[in-house]
Amino acid sequence: MNEIISGGTVINDSSIVHNSALAKYREPLGAVSAGARVTLRLFVGGPKRVSYADIRLIVLQPDGTQREYALDAVAYEGGTKPPQFRETMLSAEIETAEEGVLWYWFRAELIGGGCVYYGAEYGGCAGAGRVYPNEPPAFQLTVSAAGFHTPEWAKGAVCYQIFPDRYRRGSRENAGRGLAAHHAMGRSGMRLHETWDELPDYLPAPGAEHYEPLDFFGGDLAGITEDLPRLAQLGVSLIYLNPIFEAASNHRYNTGDYLRIDPMLGSEDDFAALVRAAGELGIRVILDGVFSHTGDDSVYFNKYGRYEGVGAYQSKDSPYYPWYRFRDYPDAYESWWGFGTLPEVNETEPSWIDFIIEGEGSVLRTWIAKGAAGYRLDVADELPDETIMKMRAAVKSADAEAFLLGEVWEDATTKQSYHLPRKYALGRGLDSVMNYPLARALTTFLLGEMDSFAFKKFLVSQNQNYPREMYYALMNLLSSHDVARARTALGCDAASMDECRMTREEQAVFVMSGEQRERGAALQRLAAAVQFALPGMPSIYYGDEVGMTGLLDPFNRKPFAAEDPGFEDVYRRLAELRRAHPVFTKGQALFYATNGNVLGIMRHTIQGRDAFGGPAKPEAVLTLVNPTEARHTIAIDLMTDKECESRECLDAFRNAGWTHAVSLLTGRETAISGGLLVLDIEPLGSEICELKWTE
Repeated sequence: MNEIISGGTVINDSSIVHNSALAKYREPLGAVSAGARVTLRLFVGGPKRVSYADIRLIVLQPDGTQREYALDAVAYEGGTKPPQFRETMLSAEIETAEEGVLWYWFRAELIGGGCVYYGAEYGGCAGAGRVYPNEPPAFQLTVSAAGFHTPEWAKGAVCYQIFPDRYRRGSRENAGRGLAAHHAMGRSGMRLHETWDELPDYLPAPGAEHYEPLDFFGGDLAGITEDLPRLAQLGVSLIYLNPIFEAASNHRYNTGDYLRIDPMLGSEDDFAALVRAAGELGIRVILDGVFSHTGDDSVYFNKYGRYEGVGAYQSKDSPYYPWYRFRDYPDAYESWWGFGTLPEVNETEPSWIDFIIEGEGSVLRTWIAKGAAGYRLDVADELPDETIMKMRAAVKSADAEAFLLGEVWEDATTKQSYHLPRKYALGRGLDSVMNYPLARALTTFLLGEMDSFAFKKFLVSQNQNYPREMYYALMNLLSSHDVARARTALGCDAASMDECRMTREEQAVFVMSGEQRERGAALQRLAAAVQFALPGMPSIYYGDEVGMTGLLDPFNRKPFAAEDPGFEDVYRRLAELRRAHPVFTKGQALFYATNGNVLGIMRHTIQGRDAFGGPAKPEAVLTLVNPTEARHTIAIDLMTDKECESRECLDAFRNAGWTHAVSLLTGRETAISGGLLVLDIEPLGSEICELKWTE
């Protein structure tokens, strides 16, 4: 137990208590809308009563100013606690005027002299805290814009990410025609692989100084259309396409023309056929919007003169000249991370905003009109908040249910870039973000480098800190085109592999052993169970469902190959359960950790209402995962106070006549006695069970 001495008085974590994720201490829980009033409570007491001269709530406002609140004392009956444990409840109510992130802690002055503080645990900002001798880490209170809404379809979606060139060939002719079109423009370095199973290029071409991603396998839009029935059977309802616009690379993040499909992928008719066929199967398609920079080989910059018209590099009279920042015209210009092939644009330039966002025929509006369901914004951190807000307005005016997803690698609510706190997660910008923090934390937990207590704390933090509308639409991924594939990351722990320090030559010859593949499959099965149990969109990177392996770019972008075809059944079964039990879509979320090993995720609508207050079938489903090599017997107490749970739901849990749990995987029934559920979880095993009760 943490303990400090101040003014000759010993104070520990039982003398002062606040838990920002328990309704006993904070109401309402979680993020709130601007204008909401929030009650914060602090309990003082414990086995050694301490006398305080004054206790204050300190709140750091979004503008950097501090406000102090006096706490009102209210006698608190400690239930069955013995008299020496009687406590006093101190309470303050604050009003949230506008969106932003508030930070708060408590300061206690002792009658005998000295001062102590109570704040969040080191490295955290939600849940239980601790006492400190100095100003402490703060608890987070996120305030989003009133009226923030994300598309309903996104809250129940299963996402599938596709790197188009490497997914499936629908027509060999597309690749040939497209390559000829690029060659006709003078792009002679581009080449097409002869066979699908070749390794992607990873070294500089003969005579070249640097590696360039100019090798293609010929995957196209028609190939994706052909495979839609398989994706529908997999439960996919949203496809996120990496860039499809014309560009001089296989990844196409160096856009050449935002208004033209890359000819190697097909045509606008092929895109129309894709979105039409996908829609008939209940699948939406969002596009990668790469707007912080263009390619130097583009109609807008036109460094090599390959496009008709005059680009910014060619003349200051070009209509595109104001888009770019030149230090010494024309060869010295701002570029993305110093890559001269990716000149940065000025995202506040009126002509750029008109062309990309607000004009009647803008890029954003054009592709929404042609069937896109929204955009994933590449490097969203490098787009100004004001620009993202304009993007939101544009896509929502084109389609009220269009989706705006951002590439963000950290907690989006507290992200800072260029020394400024970002506001895109507060209701006026993005609908959702790629949940890279979850991918890292989940991998760390499954590899045994984080226990279930720490992982539960992480999950509670996301639950409490993200605006609810965004939290239930988070893109919960395991791997992507920018990180090692899940099977490889989970099968090879840090002791055997550090992909970030391996050369491309070393990555090219790296082969997982049979034991590593087996362990990777077992842990990926658990990871998928967690993905599908959490609020948000479980996201599958193409080929992960069939066990594809690979380290970093370009080895995580190999052509689709079923390395473990039977594994597809894991995702198909989880998607079936998600469809059969709506509680997985918008049910409340609770988290359990037992002896540091097993993690539990409960989704429930026990009161007949979902997390947004809408009517829902009363239901409770518990997912448990055990990433250890040992069998564990776990006990879930349904009657105790739970983090992330409102007082009304806590009462409903206590009043329910819990009877038994039924495994949704095996049909096995387990009795619940006195609100206590006891289950055995096999090594590297999981369980998904529906809990039953009587009113």
